[in-house]
Amino acid sequence: MITIGANERLAAPSAAVSAVKVIGLGHAGLAMLQRLVREDGAPSDLVAVHTDAKAVAASPAPRKIQIGRDVAKGLGAGGDAARGRASASESLTELRAECGGAEVVILCAGLGGGTGSGAAPVVAEQAKKAGALVIGLVTLPFAAEGSRKRELAEECLTRLGRHCLAVICFENDRMVEVSGADAPLAEALGAAAGTLSLAVRAVSQMLGLPAVMPVGLDELSQMFEGADARAHFGYGMSEGPDRARAAVEEALRSPLLEEGRLLAEPGRILLHLTGDDSLSLAELQSALHCLSPHLGPATQVHVGVAADPSADGRLGVALLACTRSGMPAALLDDDEEDFPVAVAPAPAETAPEEEKPAKGAGKKGKVGKKSEPEQMQEELPLDQAMRGRFKDLDPTMVDGQDLDIPTFIRMRIRLK
Repeated sequence: MITIGANERLAAPSAAVSAVKVIGLGHAGLAMLQRLVREDGAPSDLVAVHTDAKAVAASPAPRKIQIGRDVAKGLGAGGDAARGRASASESLTELRAECGGAEVVILCAGLGGGTGSGAAPVVAEQAKKAGALVIGLVTLPFAAEGSRKRELAEECLTRLGRHCLAVICFENDRMVEVSGADAPLAEALGAAAGTLSLAVRAVSQMLGLPAVMPVGLDELSQMFEGADARAHFGYGMSEGPDRARAAVEEALRSPLLEEGRLLAEPGRILLHLTGDDSLSLAELQSALHCLSPHLGPATQVHVGVAADPSADGRLGVALLACTRSGMPAALLDDDEEDFPVAVAPAPAETAPEEEKPAKGAGKKGKVGKKSEPEQMQEELPLDQAMRGRFKDLDPTMVDGQDLDIPTFIRMRIRLK
């Protein structure tokens, strides 16, 4: 066993590896940008994107794009995701130019409405095609807003996930955990935006600050390769003699982690620490020991450390994890524009139509090899799950999953 002294220091930092561009889409995305503008340590390359001309003009983001001038006529998308997607397609040249040259693009949006739901997958696709690593930060609607809005949000989340390395989701029903049930609505909405802005800052720091133990684009891509795009995130900050343990415990209390319970499933987890030059190896070891009881037996922990001269004795800890996925790689890499996407079955080698058995041939009549069955079952489009008899009932939602939908459809597993 190796004992690490409390006064030992980590290695000297290396240069920063990347810059981060943050794009806010729709009202929820612009609210997150407004929060980031007021915070220290947030990335400065912020882009506001909306169909609403007034909302774009009022955004404090230094760069603004009004999409869908002909489609939306300067107004919002009216909760219509198709209008939001059409608006983004109309302004594809501007969006493609904005994503060009960026190494990391963080998309902030609210799902279940119009502009965010429709435009986010389009922008994510353009950013991915431009060579950027794409991370999504989205909010999901309240359960009381109805099952249809929730289904729309899940459909858009699926489309967005095809082009993102990871998508961090904030359930609006968990807003009470960060603001309190009696908080004014504006304060509660601000607290939710603040929770997601922490994720933006954490990603920016792990990639943009000088790295002691680097987490680069290649490490992130390899870490989440083959994982479900939906991610779990927690962030904590503390100072004092026991700051490492305190920061990890605060990160575990994040509503995006459910008190750390969500960490038992993922196969890989990133633990990232940010601090000044007083950060020691013993504190890193303390953070790992504090995190260990919450992990599954087969979980791999990836560690990153960044140096922040402005930390002034504070230590920040970020946790990022993605669950493993049963989805075929072909579905994860699907670049089709329209949703839902149904994959056509491969053509079978059948006998020519004119060689069918003559009428009245009986059961023993054959033409060449074994003939195809008279009825062929079409392949089920897994991107859109039918609720059947449950269509008029509120879904049974657990961790963002509709348990009324069969497991093989939710996990998009094709049956042979």
